[in-house]
Amino acid sequence: MTGDSINDRYGSTDPLGAWQLLSRGAKGLLVARMVNRLGGFSMAFLAVLLTEELHESVQTAGFIVAVFGLATIPSRLAGGWLLDAIGPRPTILLGLIGCAITQLGLAAAHSGTIAVIAAVGLGLSYELIEPPTQAMIAAESNDDNGPALFGLLFVSMTIAAVGAGGVAAIVAGWDLRMLFVIDAVSCLMCAVVIRAYLPDREARHTTKTAARPWRDRRFLGVFGMSTVFTLVYMVVIFGMPLTVTDRRLGLWVIGVNTALSAVVAVLAQPLLRVDVLNRGGGHVAIAVGFVGLALSISCIAVAHSAVLILLSGVVGAAADVLLMSHFYAQVSRLAPEGAAGRYLAMFGISWGIATSVAPLIIGAALTFGDGVPLWLGTAVVALALAAVAPPMSRRVNAPRHTSALAVVGD
Repeated sequence: MTGDSINDRYGSTDPLGAWQLLSRGAKGLLVARMVNRLGGFSMAFLAVLLTEELHESVQTAGFIVAVFGLATIPSRLAGGWLLDAIGPRPTILLGLIGCAITQLGLAAAHSGTIAVIAAVGLGLSYELIEPPTQAMIAAESNDDNGPALFGLLFVSMTIAAVGAGGVAAIVAGWDLRMLFVIDAVSCLMCAVVIRAYLPDREARHTTKTAARPWRDRRFLGVFGMSTVFTLVYMVVIFGMPLTVTDRRLGLWVIGVNTALSAVVAVLAQPLLRVDVLNRGGGHVAIAVGFVGLALSISCIAVAHSAVLILLSGVVGAAADVLLMSHFYAQVSRLAPEGAAGRYLAMFGISWGIATSVAPLIIGAALTFGDGVPLWLGTAVVALALAAVAPPMSRRVNAPRHTSALAVVGD
């Protein structure tokens, strides 16, 4: 990659200007992920499926979703290892086919036991695709365009979520199980695109390094802050559908909210190229993102109408663009040459931890006070992260010294 800024080459107002900086293989991968995301709305309804269709308690549903989240941790690590061992295309295909099979298992489940087995299988497959995808973006990015390119990775999936929201709004009111069938079909369609267009060896690591992320103190700082963020994020993902259901706002609100959030995420991409937000490694952007996340969650706390849920989605989508893009760009900058896949795979464990813990928090707290204490408490955590983010990000992006490099090495 060259050092040209996206603003210089494609203008600061083009929401998808970063697309032109990607290679043919990366573009093909993003298109395939969009196909997959088009049907990928089912996980937000997993807890609802368990409580409404299988008649499990909220606590039991939280346990089953937590089992799924726990299984995603070895899945993410396996994705990084398989990327080095067999290359990106076989790794991605293995994950997609595994997801399709287990999604069909969830759709057919008529007992909690079968649901647990399918949830474990889904978790073990779910994250295999992420390290190869993120390593490809990292290989094509630099310090100037990293946030915008990672933002494009996320927005490519949120664009498809416009269609996913429409599907969910229709199907959820008809048959929740069909959401999981549609998701399985989208995984198989994505696999077909990957098999046809992604070169087998592209983005495979050819440079070996002894770098170990867990011995990099800067990485651990970003990992810790991101783990708390992802915990907050997953509380919203899993908890909001239950809150909407409990307050009788209609499941259609969730689908419309997803579609609206996707549009906002596309329109918010130019924020990743605003100098005042992105200077100094993006610590201002991260702080602003956490404040926006707190406002979004506060709307859920007091929402007894669809309008406030939709407002929450708008504000939260803009915050997610800033937070996700900058966190992944920071990790990409920290990784030594040839180690981006390992760093990103390790970093992704934060999602597995959050996906395991968030349902347990929801199961224990959502039934109290109409869920208001849970949502207000989560908003306070987001505000605390906004205060911690600037000093932490400045430390992460400060010039490395020889002693710091020694920590990353052997």
